[in-house]
Amino acid sequence: MRLIRDEALDSGNARIGTRFWIYPQPPFIPGYEQPDRVWLSIPRDEIGEGPSDLSMYVADPLYDKQPYGLARLPPFDGAKRAPVRPGPDRHFDNIDPTSRPFLAVHAYACVRFVLDIWQSYLGQRVHWFFDQTFPRLEIVPFVDWDNAQAGYGFLELGRSDVDGILRPYALNFDTIAHEVGHLVMLSETGIPTVTSPDGDFFSFSEAFSDCVSLISFLHFDSAIDRLLRRTRGNLLLYNELNRFAETSPETQIRLATNFRRMSAVTREVHDRALPFVGAIFDSIVALYHRDLVANGCADRRLLDVDLRELAQDEFDTFRQATAEAFSTKPLYFKLALTAARDAVGAALATALKTLDPNTLRLEEAANAVTAAAQGPAAELLEENFAWREITASR
Repeated sequence: MRLIRDEALDSGNARIGTRFWIYPQPPFIPGYEQPDRVWLSIPRDEIGEGPSDLSMYVADPLYDKQPYGLARLPPFDGAKRAPVRPGPDRHFDNIDPTSRPFLAVHAYACVRFVLDIWQSYLGQRVHWFFDQTFPRLEIVPFVDWDNAQAGYGFLELGRSDVDGILRPYALNFDTIAHEVGHLVMLSETGIPTVTSPDGDFFSFSEAFSDCVSLISFLHFDSAIDRLLRRTRGNLLLYNELNRFAETSPETQIRLATNFRRMSAVTREVHDRALPFVGAIFDSIVALYHRDLVANGCADRRLLDVDLRELAQDEFDTFRQATAEAFSTKPLYFKLALTAARDAVGAALATALKTLDPNTLRLEEAANAVTAAAQGPAAELLEENFAWREITASR
């Protein structure tokens, strides 16, 4: 799967897509100060001012707005800022990234970017779970509170407050992608009508949404390039990647790099989600290994050892071999990572329709993802879910 990104493809045909700027990571993160120009698949003649389209629209309050809740739902009927209009060429990459209108444009672009990816994995359009009441998702790009949330008909974005510095979540791709993950999951599985004390619906929702954030992040060419350059292609080695994750700016990678097993987690939904997220990331990395070995970019012994328990001398041997191969064949590493990303992403998406939200357990979700996987991905997912104690070892 590939999103259209090549500016040279724009021959004046309005059906080819629409250009936006997106920050893969917030602009205050070193290395991500400049946004990426991204082509969204939706044609220019299907996007209106706001931005807006048939699936979503931006409502940007002029004054402070109370967050939505059970007693307060869309549509927002207060005073709004003027909708942002595209440039003369009907693209939205003419908006100054430092301007206030850019929050609306960036929030819309992130939602549409993530939706493009996961509709491609699903093989069909996502029909919002709330579409009988609200035909379109309302995106509120700024609310004066330290949170972000997606709910029945809306996605609204607040701001963080760290040491008195306010940073809008509308510029945080990770946050937006996570919230869109909740919306996609609910739209595919449906809303639970009953919940049991030992059920895992909410834990799986957090895990799936974290995976949506991780896999969507890996759809930025610049993000993959940075990640591979930082590690010299060595993201496969767990002890090194764990050190890398502690100091790297890639939020999604830091979150996914964990060693949690089900025997060590609590019932708190975010904590309980970590082994599932870890198993998904482990499987992407393992598929990446297989492809590298098949193309002569990594030592074949890499497939026969437990990478979580490597001795330092073994680690150094693999690291040196991988770095040497990366210096001469970097394209193979990029292709291997994108193929692994898509194999696991497609399995995650396909599994959603088979899950019962009322009885959902993490073991059931893991088995569904494994069953939906193709080729080597199924074997590796099964192994990693078992190591995380989500499923029984065989």
